[in-house]
Amino acid sequence: MKITRHAAPDMRQALKAVREQLGPDAVILTSRRTSTGVEVTAAMDFDVESLHASDVAASAPTPMGAAARDAAVGDPVLGTAAHPVASAAAGGTAATSSVVAMESELKTLRHMLETQLAQLAWKDLARRAPIHTEMLRELTEVGLTPDVAAEVVTAVPAGMELTGARRLTISSVAQRVLVTGDRWLQEGGRIALVGPTGVGKSATLAKLAVRWVLLHGPRDLALVAGDSLRMGAHGEVQSLGQLLGAPVYTLENFAELPELLTRIGDRRFVLIDTAGSSQRDAHLAGRLAALAAAGRQIETALVLAASTQAGAVAEAVARFAPANPTSCVLTKVDEAASLGGSLSVLMRARLPISYVSEGQRVPEDLRPARALELVTSAVQLARMSGAAADEDLLKRRFGVLAHALA
Repeated sequence: MKITRHAAPDMRQALKAVREQLGPDAVILTSRRTSTGVEVTAAMDFDVESLHASDVAASAPTPMGAAARDAAVGDPVLGTAAHPVASAAAGGTAATSSVVAMESELKTLRHMLETQLAQLAWKDLARRAPIHTEMLRELTEVGLTPDVAAEVVTAVPAGMELTGARRLTISSVAQRVLVTGDRWLQEGGRIALVGPTGVGKSATLAKLAVRWVLLHGPRDLALVAGDSLRMGAHGEVQSLGQLLGAPVYTLENFAELPELLTRIGDRRFVLIDTAGSSQRDAHLAGRLAALAAAGRQIETALVLAASTQAGAVAEAVARFAPANPTSCVLTKVDEAASLGGSLSVLMRARLPISYVSEGQRVPEDLRPARALELVTSAVQLARMSGAAADEDLLKRRFGVLAHALA
């Protein structure tokens, strides 16, 4: 990359000088007024491959005749010349180091240039489409990822006033959040709850079981205690079954699950508790594969804590994918500092939300997931916490998308 500075009485003459020296593909980096006119800094990129070719050509050995070889070797007694192989190796090493240094400098300059261009594009977008930039700012404060925010704001018509744009944006985000409705408690099913340690799987199972008994009675309910890792886990499920008057089956190995489901018979609602696992547990994949082997006999639901950072939620979705979850339960919503990140992960994964848990009370603090309620809660949570999007962050995230969004 070649960078030059040009001073001229006016901008027209400065641009003419840039074009004459660097060509029509030059990029203006900065411009400022001076006491004598204007000063423009411009840059012109060049092909790194040509740099490699020229350096390799320069470092390649050239054919030598006998006299030249004798001169290169020199007098063996006096040692007046360096060995030609050593000289070539030293030259090649120096050329390689030069190329590496040049490439590093080019990457740094390119990053600086892209950052400056993104800032200029963001300022231009703010001038031409202030409603779009305000929506991007607000969605960033809610915690939505840049790809989701950009996709939503792109659909906002030009010229729409701010209040209408807010309503349209919230509605558009809600349409992207998939929910299942209250079908478990209405229709029943055989549900295996899986997820990381500490997300509230056992508490969710208890809330669902109590809600079912209040609606339908204990006759069609069965519980399966499948957490053989946590001390006392089987006892918790046994106590819940005794309290509700529902049978409890103990499962030591998920390979036995198909046979157990056959013994359970025609119970309409079967809830299966599983062991919590770290996403990095070496044995997690084997347990999930055994669970998935049950096939269509069960439905797997991934339990996720909304209070977890979006990155950890995304990792959990990826790690538990071998269990083929068809929906998720979002817990600890009352403890979350932001909901936008979790909602973004679930939107990208196209994983529907079945139920939302937001407290410790059984069964009151469990409700069917509703998309608009979740998005509205995310917006209100951002306002209550005073979330503010950093201007530099907005420029970096959306500068390159400015032309598409305007």
